[in-house]
Amino acid sequence: MPSTLSLIHSWLDDVSKSTPTNTTVLKCSSGYDDSIAPRPTKRPRSADMDSGVGVSHEHETTPRPAKRCRNDDSFHFSPSRSESTASVASHRSGKLSPVKQIEALKDLERPVIFCDFNSVDADSERSDVAAMRTAVQILADGVGILEHANEDIFNASIAELPDLDRMRLQRPWAKDACEALSGSTPAICDIAKIVNDACALNTSAGGAEDEWNSDVQKPLLKLALATSQHAKVLSLHSVQSACIDPPALSNNNLPGRIIDYVVCLRPDPTISNAYQTLRPLAANTNKSWNHITNTARDLPFAIHIETKSPMKSWTDGKPQIGIWIDAWLRRCELLWKDGRAPTAVMTKDWPAIPVLISQGHEWHMLVVTKTSERVTIREQIMIGSTRNVCDALKVVAVLHWLLNWAETAWRPWFLELIAGEEG
Repeated sequence: MPSTLSLIHSWLDDVSKSTPTNTTVLKCSSGYDDSIAPRPTKRPRSADMDSGVGVSHEHETTPRPAKRCRNDDSFHFSPSRSESTASVASHRSGKLSPVKQIEALKDLERPVIFCDFNSVDADSERSDVAAMRTAVQILADGVGILEHANEDIFNASIAELPDLDRMRLQRPWAKDACEALSGSTPAICDIAKIVNDACALNTSAGGAEDEWNSDVQKPLLKLALATSQHAKVLSLHSVQSACIDPPALSNNNLPGRIIDYVVCLRPDPTISNAYQTLRPLAANTNKSWNHITNTARDLPFAIHIETKSPMKSWTDGKPQIGIWIDAWLRRCELLWKDGRAPTAVMTKDWPAIPVLISQGHEWHMLVVTKTSERVTIREQIMIGSTRNVCDALKVVAVLHWLLNWAETAWRPWFLELIAGEEG
């Protein structure tokens, strides 16, 4: 039997006589990995060839960077507390999306709720809400939007309008004697000019918000106020440069959002005398009936108007309205705590409050109600537009109705609010 040593020598002789490995074949196999040899150039795609894009040769190929070595000993930490704090700061600076701001308004201790008029949760059976909605909807349908004494003079004033506008304005229900208007019909030429300016803006990108404000929305508001029965006791003011002051009146987790215009009550003797004894809000040196201190401080707000260009989303306007109205109502509520309102007033329901939205051509109205539990904002009635004269006159008629509400409904309520203790 051969010895172990002789077997080993025999095996070594066989290995030395075997054929060398063919490395060319091995390199072509899929399992071969040579870190020293350069990677082959990618095969050019046929799509590149067909499109005429030049194909790179091997010497033109950009070398790949070396792969980063994974450190198996590294740890992955959860976000630090400072990152969480930064997130909250971002939230409070207004970087939270409009949708999330609306959700945050719903989650307040006293929430601000947006809903439809017919929502069961909206307490839509309130008589003042129903009355306001009905009156405005009738005008928005074009019933009783005109007032003129002489048919021939009126027909001459609309002679230059497009055929469809003339036909709609000559319908018998447009001048309905059963609808008592709260103002006079503006000159048709003035309405037509605003409509023409609006149509000129609504091209291409739709015009900037500032242009709509200056050329269309503010002129229409001023025209409605000038032709209202209450032009001498109400006033229109821009609040675009204002801010909620003090910020505590706005929810601390949300930015202080503002709107564009307000209609105010001009002071009568009761309001003027009460203003003299009005105390400044906490951490503030300015007296104000409202929740801002740099505009119309001594003029109580009545109607609130938010304007937007046609390219802006209504989703963006909702938190503006919600935050602004909630802060304003909190300020009004503080007048009770200041010992001004009689006990009987403090137990009364707050009146339904209108808010107007103008987005480019289109005008809408919301109705707000307030209870001790929440603020409800019902949306929305389309009241008209500036696309044509007939629909623009609908907006003016609704504005006349709301200006009448400001003087006959809101002023008495506000006077009760600041009248002082009974006895």
